[in-house]
Amino acid sequence: MKMIIKKLKNGEYNYVYNSLKERKYDYSLDNLSKDFSSVDNKDMYCYLIYLLSVERSPSYYILLCDYILYLGTFFYDIHPVIHMFMKQALEEYAYNKLIIDWIIATYENHPDSPFSNDELKFLKSKLKQ
Repeated sequence: MKMIIKKLKNGEYNYVYNSLKERKYDYSLDNLSKDFSSVDNKDMYCYLIYLLSVERSPSYYILLCDYILYLGTFFYDIHPVIHMFMKQALEEYAYNKLIIDWIIATYENHPDSPFSNDELKFLKSKLKQ
């Protein structure tokens, strides 16, 4: 793992991606915070963007947004960034339940929600369809 961390810090994301893929790495917030605790938040954010560009999935959008929300402390105002990624995910995955559930669970009663009440109502209506 030391070599992977070194390559990640040097921006060698393809190497990191392929190495973690070989290991069948379980991408979770807990694993990232434990395994990559010595990696700068900006470097990990950049890697997660790279991961999403290579292997798109609703779960990677959520992982990226969870990372920004809970671990990516380099952003001052994280909510517009999360909003941008979640809107993109909703467009790409045609109102995927996993994405909608995450948005509602995270922002339904959040005072800094980047989603309006109307947007949240609309997303809830999509869950019922």
